[in-house]
Amino acid sequence: MDLTIITSGEGPLVRLSLTGRLGADASGLVYDAVLAALGVDTVRYVDLDLTGLGRFDAAATSTLVACHRAVHVRGGIVRLVNIPPAVRRQLFTAGLLGLLDGDSSTVQVPARPA
Repeated sequence: MDLTIITSGEGPLVRLSLTGRLGADASGLVYDAVLAALGVDTVRYVDLDLTGLGRFDAAATSTLVACHRAVHVRGGIVRLVNIPPAVRRQLFTAGLLGLLDGDSSTVQVPARPA
């Protein structure tokens, strides 16, 4: 498992900077970090900074959807920032790049239909 998560931020915004490989073996770490960030009552926005990701697979995609749901239930938003080109292609293929927020490096992760 080669994933490092650095948490920063204050007030309603928390940024989780991910570095390394985000696959099935590390996806739970990201979800747990998002839930920990939501443990602070003021947090409503979670930015997942993907700058340092070198590997990203289908399990990671599912984790992003689960993170979105966890934050959305609390009235918040998950945003992906600084998406590497290889990760962007995978997200596009998975149909998750449909809601760009005006910046080509940022996307809001939509929930899958129930």
